Amino acid sequence: MKYTVTIIFGKEQVSKIFNSENLTNEELKLNKKVYSFDTLIEKEAFIKGIEESIGWSECYVC
Repeated sequence: MKYTVTIIFGKEQVSKIFNSENLTNEELKLNKKVYSFDTLIEKEAFIKGIEESIGWSECYVC
């Protein structure tokens, strides 16, 4: 079984989602990403990492 996560990136696009507005096809193409994982543990770890990064505009992985 594969586990997937769909993420919308971009401040304006996320605001649209929260306001129940539709994204344009161009916005979906640029700002919607789908990730797949082999295990639920991998999916949950990925989500935790994404949640930890909210609010930071830059990072450097060492």
